[in-house]
Amino acid sequence: MTEGRPPRCIHVYNKVGIGYIGDRILVAIRGEKKKGILVGLKQTQAPKVPKFDSNNLVLIDDNGTPLGTRIQVPIPHILRTKMKEKTHSKGADYTKLIAIASRFV
Repeated sequence: MTEGRPPRCIHVYNKVGIGYIGDRILVAIRGEKKKGILVGLKQTQAPKVPKFDSNNLVLIDDNGTPLGTRIQVPIPHILRTKMKEKTHSKGADYTKLIAIASRFV
């Protein structure tokens, strides 16, 4: 984030309440509530999931389509399988998020 305060997590949409890679979260950005998906975290993750230098998220709308056109940060390869499991015919479509990602780790 080049200017202003970084996004602040309000809520994590899972049973545990702790965000892991691939989880949906609600964030506050410049006084607005937006939804996002965690794509990189500082904390230690499950085996074979890389640890990043900063926390990264991709902003999405209610349908699961990303608000931006490019993803600059490298995405973990395991996120590809997690997003395919979460995509349903009636629910959110996360395949576009994987399609616009340029680099996988």
